[in-house]
Amino acid sequence: MNTQVALYFVSNVLATLIVGGKFATKSEKGFKTFGIALIIDALAFALWTVGYLNQTILLVMVTAGAIALLVSFLFFFRASLHEVSSQTRMGLTILGTVALLAIFIVGRYSPNYAFISPEGFLFFNLTPFVQMLYIFALIIAAVPAMNFVASKFNGGYSALVRYGFLVQVAGGIMLITSTDVNTLYAAGWIIGIVNLILWVTLLFSKKAWQGIN
Repeated sequence: MNTQVALYFVSNVLATLIVGGKFATKSEKGFKTFGIALIIDALAFALWTVGYLNQTILLVMVTAGAIALLVSFLFFFRASLHEVSSQTRMGLTILGTVALLAIFIVGRYSPNYAFISPEGFLFFNLTPFVQMLYIFALIIAAVPAMNFVASKFNGGYSALVRYGFLVQVAGGIMLITSTDVNTLYAAGWIIGIVNLILWVTLLFSKKAWQGIN
């Protein structure tokens, strides 16, 4: 086991859970849905953490985490649709659900399996086609939602929320695609530092939430 990798997973779970919980307590349109998405995202990382620490159930936890991740994508997608009509939102939600279910089925029957490398990194080992599907889903679901919630904040806090979460998207893409150890170390540190700034600011700064119910 690589201690830095284990700490990365644990810190990511805690940071995402804290920030998600903060958003979930707000009544601002879309914030609660966005917060739920983050909490489910934290669950995905928690499941992967359990699999990483107990390799006898690694593949089970990777699969369970993938299910949680795809569900979080659906909630991110829903969060960005709060300003469209209810009929349009329902239709797009059904379409998104079908697309995410298809991604899971394709990934589930992929010939590749997740593994832990000799350096202690968890590699999901997805085929290029499945990588493409997850990246498309991540960007389409998460980026509009992040821009939506960021637009509700004022001044520098809006930029922090927007670009802080975009770093998480970039980190997700690295987790899906990269196998280079040095790149993963660098990405992990960047994600960890941005996560720390994000959750400390959103948890302790009342000014950040001014004008947001």
